[in-house]
Amino acid sequence: MNKLKLTFVINLGLLVFGLVMSFSGFVVQFGFHMGHNSAIITDNSALGLGYNNWTNIHKISIIIISFLATCHFILHWKWYKMILIKKLAGKNKQQIILSIVFILVAVTGYIPWILDLSAGSEILRKSLIEIHDKLALLLFVLLAIHMTNRVKWYITSFNRLNKKHSTSRVMS
Repeated sequence: MNKLKLTFVINLGLLVFGLVMSFSGFVVQFGFHMGHNSAIITDNSALGLGYNNWTNIHKISIIIISFLATCHFILHWKWYKMILIKKLAGKNKQQIILSIVFILVAVTGYIPWILDLSAGSEILRKSLIEIHDKLALLLFVLLAIHMTNRVKWYITSFNRLNKKHSTSRVMS
């Protein structure tokens, strides 16, 4: 698989599963967490699904996003390295802030998950979830800006890949 195709597939996966992750996270946050005085109301349903269904969708999409984000980071490693070596962070604030907020959202999301699985501190788990929820709202805004700035790349890349696919079919 050539680099353009791989980058396109990873970025498209990030877009699709990012939307699933964001939507399911918002449903969990607004449908089950908010307004319940730190209690999670699990016997309600939101959009026809219960709390466990929505959290499972959210967790599965998180695992996929984590894998794709790692691939995305590896694909852009030269860019990150150049930013660090040449000290160009000032010219790339948006991407640096997005990367930092993504990592913070991931950490504040994974640690409560680990605490839940290991019967760790419930107070720490709920505190981290609260931080995670607030940071996730900021991340959603930053990702929307990031994606809006790359719409042209998606269209151009899709057209280039589609053109290569059409040309290879005609030649065979």
